[in-house]
Amino acid sequence: MQTQLMPSLFKRVTLTLSFLTFSTLALAQSKTDEPRKEQIDWNKPIAVASIASIDRVLDDIDYMFATIDKPEYPAMIKGFLAQYRNLEGIDKTRPLGAFVFLKEGISPQPEVVGFIPIKDLDALKQTLEEVGFFLNPVPDTKDRYTVALPMFSLYLKMAHDYAFVQIKSEALDRDFYNPDEFTRPLAEKYDVAASLLLKNVPEPMRMMAVDLASARIDQQLQQKPGESDIQFQSRKATTMLIFKQFQSVANDGAALTLGYELSKQNKKILLHLGIEAKPGTDLTRHLEELSRKASQYSYLNAPDSDVLGYTVFPLNKDIEQKMLLDVIEQSKAKVPPVFLGTADNPGPAARILKSAESTVRSGKLDAHVKLVQNGDKKLALIGALKLTDAASFKAGLQEFFDLITQAEDTKGIKANVAEVEGVAIHQVSPNGVKQNARDIFGENPVIFLGCSDDECWIAMGEPSCLELLRASITAAGKEGKQLKPGSPFLFSLKFTSVLPLAEQKNKDPEFVESAKVAFATGGDLMTFYPKITSNQVSLNLELGEGFIRLISLAIANRK
Repeated sequence: MQTQLMPSLFKRVTLTLSFLTFSTLALAQSKTDEPRKEQIDWNKPIAVASIASIDRVLDDIDYMFATIDKPEYPAMIKGFLAQYRNLEGIDKTRPLGAFVFLKEGISPQPEVVGFIPIKDLDALKQTLEEVGFFLNPVPDTKDRYTVALPMFSLYLKMAHDYAFVQIKSEALDRDFYNPDEFTRPLAEKYDVAASLLLKNVPEPMRMMAVDLASARIDQQLQQKPGESDIQFQSRKATTMLIFKQFQSVANDGAALTLGYELSKQNKKILLHLGIEAKPGTDLTRHLEELSRKASQYSYLNAPDSDVLGYTVFPLNKDIEQKMLLDVIEQSKAKVPPVFLGTADNPGPAARILKSAESTVRSGKLDAHVKLVQNGDKKLALIGALKLTDAASFKAGLQEFFDLITQAEDTKGIKANVAEVEGVAIHQVSPNGVKQNARDIFGENPVIFLGCSDDECWIAMGEPSCLELLRASITAAGKEGKQLKPGSPFLFSLKFTSVLPLAEQKNKDPEFVESAKVAFATGGDLMTFYPKITSNQVSLNLELGEGFIRLISLAIANRK
């Protein structure tokens, strides 16, 4: 895992999680020699799913429907629970959920056991009796019970003030760890969570998962009919990168966690997918390195833009770099000689292309694009790209506009229309702008270009977007060094900015009307970003309170 591969790491985490989870469970059914018993604690779960508490779920439901002033829905749920004595006997303040174990044997099998926190066993007996079920002790055993249901029986075992539950009595023939040990870290962060505990999966099984993945990759890495060499090499490099990351997680991963939180305090929903590394491993060392890296544009704040995206995009030497360098080389043939110049006296295009080549050879593209409000319901696009040898690009851009404006027909092209923090700004007024672009950027959009000592800036929109570009360049000078470590990319969207487009398509008018109501008072920001610390990498999706209202409206309006 190299530094220049940061964004690829995150956008492929989902594939790694799914593949590793299913491979581990599948291999649990493969025939293999039983590892030495003293090396494996069969009582430790390999996975846990947890709900923080019943009370927290009820509080979340109260909050959800309070956002749309519909208290009758939580009241209905509480009325339903009242019919069952409000689940008296169960501790509604503690986590409940399920463990996944491996059954000891030559061919280990996954086995799921539920756990429920118990406050008062006698009260639970009465609650069950209210609905016609009876909790009976198993003769000649301690802390073992059965509950006869219409179609089958449940078996319970009491330990650590929890009832461990399974439909097979023998599944409870183990010494259970206290669920608090596994659920407390999850409940502190999430309302609902599931974690694959890789550190508890026997090493032979993890290595067999790697071998299985390797065998499947070997079968797939054949050039397909009609696939070009560059397409094949790109797919091969991507596949091998995924495999190396999978292998790294299988070797050095401690846990894979998927979590959900509905926060009344922060007024948002959080979805989290993370990989935790074992201490002192190669994966930890890589994460420590990555946690100190960031996009040059990570100082930008999502709430300040209708749409924002920034990234450090890796350029593989044999694939993306080669492809882009070929494009640059081919473009030289289309440039008029007056702009290209000679080796001894390079023209403006040669200077610009020289910087472009240097940037590509650096192995990464660091850039950002944002859309911001500009006038009467119109948007402006602002963007910037970090350049290598920016001085060459800057000189070439200035010389290009100076030459163009000396020509007879320079309609729509103006040089040096403004200067911001030492950046000369030039203007282009394009012809034939398509209607969909005019709907977003205005009837007469223009383009502004400029180059600083280390980056190229662009703005597009109504002429007033020049002031927005000016503000962005000024802010970059003041805030550009305030980077957020461990932030290689981010994408954010204010949902109300795309609602007019959805309304024009008119594919789901009911949804559009619900969205208008849900986002009328704000909370429409959606943000997707990674987070890297010294021992964890995660993908995170945050949704503002408007999305909570939208979900609540969808439930309330369900016919």
